[in-house]
Amino acid sequence: MKHRIVSALLLASVSTFAYAQTNPFDMSGERPASPPSAVTPPSATPAQPAPVQHAPSVQPQAPTSQVTQPVAPQPQRQQATPVSPAPVQPPASAQTAQPAQARPAPAAASVDDRKRYLLPFKSLSLSGETERKQWTIYLTPEQAQTATSLRVGYQNSIVVAPESSSLNVRINNTTLPSSAIASPDGEGSASMPIPPGALQAGANVITFTAQQRHRTDCTVQSTYDLWTDINPAETYINFGADVANRIQSIDDISATGLDASGITTITIVAPTLSNPAFSDQLLRLSQALALRTQMPNQNIVVTTEMPATQPPGTLTVVVGTTREITPLARELPPEALAAAYSGFEMDGNLAYAPLLVTGPTPQAVQSAIDTLYTAMKRPEGSVRSTLYTKSWHGPDTPLVMSDRRIAFSELGIQSSEFSGRRFQTDFMIGVPSDFFADAYGEATLLLDAAYSDEVLPGSQINIYVNGNIASTVPISNNGGGIFRHLPINLTLRHFVPGANAISMEAVLLTEADKACLPGATASVTPRFALFDTSEFHMPNFALLGKKPDLAATSGVGQPYRADNSPVAISLNRADSDSLSTAATLVSRLAMAAGHPIPVETVASASAVGDRDAIFVGTISQMQQALLTQFNITPSSQVSWLGGQGANQNGDDTEVMFDDWRRKVNNGKWQGQISSFEEWMKRNFDISPDTLRFLPSAEESYAPPGNISFMIAQGLSPSGEGVWTMATAPSSADLRSGMAAVSEEARWRKVSGRVTTYDAATDTVQSIAVQQPHFYATREFSFSNWRLIAANWLSTNVLSYSLAFVGFLCLLGVFTTAMLRMMGRRK
Repeated sequence: MKHRIVSALLLASVSTFAYAQTNPFDMSGERPASPPSAVTPPSATPAQPAPVQHAPSVQPQAPTSQVTQPVAPQPQRQQATPVSPAPVQPPASAQTAQPAQARPAPAAASVDDRKRYLLPFKSLSLSGETERKQWTIYLTPEQAQTATSLRVGYQNSIVVAPESSSLNVRINNTTLPSSAIASPDGEGSASMPIPPGALQAGANVITFTAQQRHRTDCTVQSTYDLWTDINPAETYINFGADVANRIQSIDDISATGLDASGITTITIVAPTLSNPAFSDQLLRLSQALALRTQMPNQNIVVTTEMPATQPPGTLTVVVGTTREITPLARELPPEALAAAYSGFEMDGNLAYAPLLVTGPTPQAVQSAIDTLYTAMKRPEGSVRSTLYTKSWHGPDTPLVMSDRRIAFSELGIQSSEFSGRRFQTDFMIGVPSDFFADAYGEATLLLDAAYSDEVLPGSQINIYVNGNIASTVPISNNGGGIFRHLPINLTLRHFVPGANAISMEAVLLTEADKACLPGATASVTPRFALFDTSEFHMPNFALLGKKPDLAATSGVGQPYRADNSPVAISLNRADSDSLSTAATLVSRLAMAAGHPIPVETVASASAVGDRDAIFVGTISQMQQALLTQFNITPSSQVSWLGGQGANQNGDDTEVMFDDWRRKVNNGKWQGQISSFEEWMKRNFDISPDTLRFLPSAEESYAPPGNISFMIAQGLSPSGEGVWTMATAPSSADLRSGMAAVSEEARWRKVSGRVTTYDAATDTVQSIAVQQPHFYATREFSFSNWRLIAANWLSTNVLSYSLAFVGFLCLLGVFTTAMLRMMGRRK
């Protein structure tokens, strides 16, 4: 009996020892239980080394990866990378090259992979009696094939009459069933089935149109009370399969989409983020990806941590050598172990497939990035003819460089009839960075339209440029009429480099609207018609470069061009916040320029020299000499951080005076000087700035304490280069401020030499340039310089007046001399 007990004990100890040899020590007992299907019973485990993933020296030392999701053996991977059996400790070099965390396991299904958000706006309001919004979305082939319906979440004004108001959605050439606008008490929804074949792989044009009528009021003023707010979080396309968040090819990156707030996020996971030598490549990669997605509200996040999930509107990119990204990627393709590789991870068990940009060596990684970067370059010698805007306002905006006529049909406006009181439509026109005609020039709108005999004299047509009234044409004839290329002159004062929004509004008065019988059915008889044969005519305008000019930088990326030397990028710290800010800014400039911008990071600001440069960092990290170059008060390094601004320190007397002038008597008080200034401005459009010989001196700017982010622009010490600086009081403000300002609605407000952002009030303000530096951008042309002189003299009225008086004096002297020489003497 004793012999049997001893034999049993010996057998148990031998089996325990054998099991310990085939399973390296870990802390599996301390971790959450893994899915039963992924666990291999000890009895079924052969006596061989543990399965190896990608890098054999790392697998035994990556317990986090084992915790989240045990991985089955991969014979193919073992063949591609032969290893020695079950190494216990990886080499020291491998340990330092790997990030602290391996890739987390897919989280519970918290992302609805069957809906794709539609609106490229944080908010969309369709106002008035008729308004139309059009933009373009991109879909993968799988998304186009499985789309089932389109859902719209909305709420409308209580005065909108549901029986005569409707919301219409058009996809490409297919009009979906319309829905009555009838949700004034709370948010409602409309579901519209999408017919098979309506969507296609690639670009799809989406058009939202609201037709609204007032319940009781028939006046023109009442049309401003009509609105329907579309909720971006509740407006999306439904799919019949889990395809909304699945991208499988480089060509489908454009289908990344956006989230419930209209934001597109590109998350770049870089294990070697802190390596300054790799910063150039990260900025090049961010530009290449941003130019592929081309969304209006893009944010670049550079990090070392792999996200557990991929929210809607997010593209996750893992970049680094195969050794560096092994803990982050679960399925490296065999070709990535031998050469440069860029493609999506193919593992059907993952919650999402990240884009892998990798290779066996740093040189291979750089080659993979160069492949993506070079593909987005503009062909050499090509001329840019459009500005990319169709992802938020379709179609693309034509870029007008000289005398040109553009039909409304080319601008996306179709012929239409209207039976209401206030008709409105809009289009976009782009001008170059050296546009110099804001003081004298005029464009012409050649209008083809008609109005019925119901329309009374007193009706009018208004034209707006970037929200500013540019022209008004009254309708003074009874009995109806037809306009055939009616010329309407528009001042170019409100045009800025880049895309400009031009809106047309027809205000129609009728006798029937004066009566406005309660309960009467809304008339459907057209009162006004607009024809797409109407044209916008831009004449030749002066071309002269100006710097600094943040409007030219935000509009078309000037002066950062592809044919220039690399732009110096100075980062105070190579951390996640600074790199994310720089990547977002550079990518936004690349989108404005229409091509990637060559960049080169420098070790310090002193290494920049006189070339074009971008500086990114908190205000406390900037050198005082650098702040002086931007005309930023050096004391801002302390006062801004302490929540004090220029007004508290008393550094800006003019701002303080204006503030007090608004306060006295509730802003109604005006001194004699102020009264005269406003009278001159109102009647003759003459301000004190125009009555000067020389431009006023640039004043040093100190950001107030309420400002959370600032972009400033100045010149290099020699005046040759243009320097741009993005700064904030803290790293968190720097990152969030850049992400906010890069959104389309705020980015279009960036202008002057300083642009500030107040996160508390969501306000963007600019400081104008007082002493711009002008430079020639074209070959000498007498006609161009004549236009330049006309614009400059229109800006400097006093100089123009004195020059005119001097010319008259010279003419008088010359005439007197001629008469003395040729006249008859008595």
